[in-house]
Amino acid sequence: MRYGYWAPVFGGWLRNVDDEREASWEALSSLVRRSEQIGYDLTLVAELNLNDIKGIEAPALDAWSSVAALAAVTGRIELMTAVRPNFHQPALFAKAAANIDRIANGRLALNVVSSWWAKEAESYGLQFDQHDDRYARTTEWLQLLDLLWTRPRTDFVGRYYQLKDAIVEPKPVFRPDRPRPVIYAGG
Repeated sequence: MRYGYWAPVFGGWLRNVDDEREASWEALSSLVRRSEQIGYDLTLVAELNLNDIKGIEAPALDAWSSVAALAAVTGRIELMTAVRPNFHQPALFAKAAANIDRIANGRLALNVVSSWWAKEAESYGLQFDQHDDRYARTTEWLQLLDLLWTRPRTDFVGRYYQLKDAIVEPKPVFRPDRPRPVIYAGG
């Protein structure tokens, strides 16, 4: 059995509670470092640019800069980070995630979510496809991550993405039992 929790990127987990901890790097890093010390196995850092718990104007920490920093100040806890393919160009994402996985010495995991909140995507000028297209985009995006993380160079022409001679080096940490970051699917 493994134990994990959703990192409080909003400062806390509860609705309508005003006196929770603040949404800050200091609070997040303190909590994650302490949870690692007492034996938690993983934390999920949600990728939400708008705060869907406390209201869209309330603070929300950025998942990817937070997990990169957490990778540098922790040593054992798995850092599962939610990612929405429509928010990230796959080759650039593969490069950044490989670097974070290296900083974390192979502790990065992805929770891939095919998006769900049209308001957030529209607020940031991002594509928000209908249900079947979101999942088709995710499928293609995941195929590209696998190619980029396992091949020296990648050419690809798909429905959503096109790459020509894309290179991702260094690759994520490689182990025979785990050639890339673990990928979980959320839908």
